Amino acid sequence: MSYVVVGDKIIDSEEILKDIVREFEFKEVKDLSKGSKREDTLIYKIVQEEDDLKEQLVLQEMEENLTTEEFIEELMALADENIVFIEDVIPEGFICYGYSYHYDEGLKEVKSIFVAIDENVGEKKLKEVVNRVLTSVD
Repeated sequence: MSYVVVGDKIIDSEEILKDIVREFEFKEVKDLSKGSKREDTLIYKIVQEEDDLKEQLVLQEMEENLTTEEFIEELMALADENIVFIEDVIPEGFICYGYSYHYDEGLKEVKSIFVAIDENVGEKKLKEVVNRVLTSVD
């Protein structure tokens, strides 16, 4: 459990995690906020199953015409689109960024991160935090 301060509000990262799990059908959602050692940042690792992503793709007929690389690009893009909707459960006062960073062919899943930071900190710091998180996640 981690508490995050945004403006004059204190946000419990576990409550946001519960909201994400309740609202979305991801394979796994993990709260990484405490590990950031920042009092103004929410960080979640999201895992989406390839099969769920494939169902959402409108590529069934085209799938055989796609190279493996193109197919993976489509999966990653769709995973990015899915995690953007997490913003809907993030309280006001945050700026957010989501990014899908890894496709695991063996596990047939896409891993993504979602970072929300106090809007007063700014976009530049958000990008720095995202880059730091990306170097530390598996």
